[in-house]
Amino acid sequence: MAEQTDTFNILNIDEWSSKETGVISYIKTPIQNLVFTNNSDEIGKTLRHAIIYFAETLSETDRSSCILGDEFRSTRTHQYKLPRSSDGKTLETVTTMEVTTFAPIAFEYMRSMIGITPKDFHSSFSNDKFLNFANTGRSGSQMYKTYDDVYIIKTLRDHEAKYLMRILSGLCMRYTHISSLMTRYVGLYSVNIHSTLSSEIYCVVMLNNLPSALNVHEIYDLKGSSVGRYSSINLPSKRLKALKDLDFESFYPDGIYIPHNIYRKLRLTLESDIYELRKLMITDFSLMLGIHQLDEYTEDKEPTRKISKPKPQLGISALFAAISIDRNDIKSSDHDETNKTLKCTNAKSIEKFIMKPLHLIACAHEDTFNDKEIAGSVLGIPGVTHDGRRVLLYPALIDCLQTYDNFKHMQHTMQNLRDPKRGSEYSVIHPDAYEKRLIRFLFDKVFIDSK
Repeated sequence: MAEQTDTFNILNIDEWSSKETGVISYIKTPIQNLVFTNNSDEIGKTLRHAIIYFAETLSETDRSSCILGDEFRSTRTHQYKLPRSSDGKTLETVTTMEVTTFAPIAFEYMRSMIGITPKDFHSSFSNDKFLNFANTGRSGSQMYKTYDDVYIIKTLRDHEAKYLMRILSGLCMRYTHISSLMTRYVGLYSVNIHSTLSSEIYCVVMLNNLPSALNVHEIYDLKGSSVGRYSSINLPSKRLKALKDLDFESFYPDGIYIPHNIYRKLRLTLESDIYELRKLMITDFSLMLGIHQLDEYTEDKEPTRKISKPKPQLGISALFAAISIDRNDIKSSDHDETNKTLKCTNAKSIEKFIMKPLHLIACAHEDTFNDKEIAGSVLGIPGVTHDGRRVLLYPALIDCLQTYDNFKHMQHTMQNLRDPKRGSEYSVIHPDAYEKRLIRFLFDKVFIDSK
């Protein structure tokens, strides 16, 4: 892999973000996905190498080239020459691949402020190759994750990447000074393959919202919508699920009861986050909710519902094959295994897990389930179900870069024309209505004040 000299640049954010509309970005997505699919291994290998390189040379290159005030607008591009062969022996062509890092100084500062050391960041990317996951969801995003489950790398549409750059300074302030359950974006890169289908593919690095040291038994994608919000059930058994709003209502008809002080902080935090997203005209985001069962499932309390044809996994749950919706598949042996005394191998994973909910909502010193060592280590929100089972909750707002642009407006209009009676129940609605609906759903159906 031959390397070329770096190119340093300063973006004009307003000019850069106005070059194309969201509609054009959606049209380009299939081409970008095709390029990614055909080159996923090479992209993953080169991107991982570039992330390490950019981190190692940050001080000597970016800091020496960037003047005060340009930290959120600087870019650096590194070029690679990749040999290609059809049989693995004979070299036939050389493909040029350019990787660009955006606002590297700003992102490095954000990482340090939320507790990610340069050494830990480097180790997550240097020790092993990415795991590649093809997302079959509607967004068309492709995903990698690091070997240690700490970081997720997800492709963005062009307008999403550019919007992230526009709001980056505000996110930096929110991540470091305000209680927030928003996904932490900690790096932005683009990969440009010089080929017949030349296309720039944007990739964002974000923290995994779920602890790898803990077995998360259920994972929900919640939007407050009731149209198409049942998940498929005939899926292979893996540790993560792809459940939705109506699944949650079936499993937890009375919601999950949360201690009053924690409930109050959780509500304030989520209402503040969702309010900010509404002001940014962002819609169709989700509250991802991971649930770890501290107590065994009760066999006779499984709700019954019609079995439907399997559907594609959506969103972040596509990082793993979704588990069957039959919650009885989780056996007591699995429960016992997850509650063993923490081993040394898990200690580092817990240390590198930043998205501890009780810490993020400023409740880190509240009592949790003191008889379970894991509860005090990964700081999940303690809850009790309607039938007395104890759970740890891991909520986070994801997909927070989808603005209510012309494409979304057109999609909402078509929904109303096709199904006027349920137009407001679809996932894509105006941000004002989306804010009210999601908050009402979360605090009427999901999180219940124990007081």
